Amino acid sequence: MTRGKTFGKTEIVAHHQQLNLTDWHKRYKQQASWSEDVRRYLFSKIKIKPEEKILEIGSGTGAVLNILSDETDCQLFGIDIDIFSLLFSTKNHPHILHAAADGYCLPFKKDSFIVTYCHYLLLWIQNPLKILHEMMRVTKPCGYVLALAEPDYQARIDFPQPFEKLGQKQTESLMAQGIDPSLGRKLAGLFHKAGLIKITAGIIGAKWDMDQSQLVDEQEWMMIQSDLSGDLTSELLDKYRHEEVKAREKAERILFIPTFFASGIVA
Repeated sequence: MTRGKTFGKTEIVAHHQQLNLTDWHKRYKQQASWSEDVRRYLFSKIKIKPEEKILEIGSGTGAVLNILSDETDCQLFGIDIDIFSLLFSTKNHPHILHAAADGYCLPFKKDSFIVTYCHYLLLWIQNPLKILHEMMRVTKPCGYVLALAEPDYQARIDFPQPFEKLGQKQTESLMAQGIDPSLGRKLAGLFHKAGLIKITAGIIGAKWDMDQSQLVDEQEWMMIQSDLSGDLTSELLDKYRHEEVKAREKAERILFIPTFFASGIVA
């Protein structure tokens, strides 16, 4: 999905303007790699015929859809409110059907898709229950609604101690942009409240690569600098980055944001 924007209300965050769509696509691909095991697990439980259709809400630059296109023969659809992300995805993934649309009012008939899913989306939504109801409307009876990844920033762990303040600052910046920092822990309850049945929910597994040849996660730092460029000086951010290198050299650095997933069936 497109960060800095919410369905039903377009809101472009000023200090994100330094990132272009290529930057965002790299980030979305990284996020897609984090949820890869869960996505494959959930889709492995679903019997999908080749003629069926699958829809992603908030498809952004098409990072997840493009990976899914290598794993299924189904027709794939993606919707987003950001026309520039859709044009980027259309150019790079012409085999996927795209539409500029609001998740609160999907331009599809009832019972159109066997699977409707989202990825890092609901935390940005002012009324996630309404989005889930709309996802259910366009999903066939006995079809699936999936939320592949929804983080819980209120349970964030930053270690060693100097990074706790950096994590708090980034979470505050994201909250100012409109996220619900505890959406992840609410996910299963939202699926139940929406009326989905046979709900499966959990937390994506975490692991850390302590390979010292990778002392900085460039994609993560791209986001930290983007989120905090209006709050922290470049000198202070450079200092934190230097401390990041030192912590990773000692195999001490931990950044863990519990990320939940959920699957439910339309009755």
